[in-house]
Amino acid sequence: MSQSFKNEVNGWINIYKHENISSAGIIRELKNIFKESKIGHAGTLDPMATGILPIAIGEATKTVQYLHEKNKTYIFNIIFGESTDTDDRTGNIQKTSDRVPSSQSINQFLTQYTGVIEQMPPIYSAKKINGQRAYAIARNGGIPSLKAKLVQIDKIKKIKKINEKEFVFSVTCGTGTYVRSIARDLGNALDVCCHVSKIDRIEYGPFNLKNILSIDRLMQLNHDIDSLRSIVKPIDTVLDDILAVNVSNHEAFKLKNGLSINYKNLDAKTISGKVYTIYSGQIIAICNIDDGLIKPVRVFNL
Repeated sequence: MSQSFKNEVNGWINIYKHENISSAGIIRELKNIFKESKIGHAGTLDPMATGILPIAIGEATKTVQYLHEKNKTYIFNIIFGESTDTDDRTGNIQKTSDRVPSSQSINQFLTQYTGVIEQMPPIYSAKKINGQRAYAIARNGGIPSLKAKLVQIDKIKKIKKINEKEFVFSVTCGTGTYVRSIARDLGNALDVCCHVSKIDRIEYGPFNLKNILSIDRLMQLNHDIDSLRSIVKPIDTVLDDILAVNVSNHEAFKLKNGLSINYKNLDAKTISGKVYTIYSGQIIAICNIDDGLIKPVRVFNL
């Protein structure tokens, strides 16, 4: 029988999501272990996709929004010859073509598909439209009313050719980017039929493929609380680009009770923005600095 732990774990777990399980399915599995804790994830992966799925446990769920702001890197395959309604291999074939673009044409497209671009989400996506998911509307025969949005593509390139019709790519991008839309946009731009056949997320902010766990391995660790704790990363793992400020016991008490404290360490005239505070090695609160004061905006109950 598996045991559960009541509010004993607060932090991040780096889970490897296998194919044919949804991100929500991963959360359901984890709730069998952390029955009394809040659990959340950042960056939904399609059931077809594999790779890094950062999981926030307990008080770490208060920092999920800060991970959303970080870049992700994907390795993905595109097959030429068929377009599908989902823009990946799970969908129904819509068009076929024998045309395969040249490497020069592909590279030219990728050069233009860099920086801030306007991208339309796939119709089979989790975007909400008047309370309904786009994929639910599409599955019922409707056409989701989606809007294009600006996304950031930092780096995109063709890595290798598998065969005459299948190529491997990598992309490092900001939040809101859809890999399936990249294939669709490439096909439209080069007047060819194509779709994504494989997606693997290999980096997400501070998380990568090192020290990553499968659900099966996590279930094994479930019987050993010390081993389980050893693989949980600290809450502030995703706050690596925010300044950390050490405070006293008295200052920590004030912050935990929603009160501001004076910021004495740096010139208040030149310092503003966000910091997180620490007392005795423990995160206390995420705060804003304003007019020489540290004001708590998110307090941790540890």
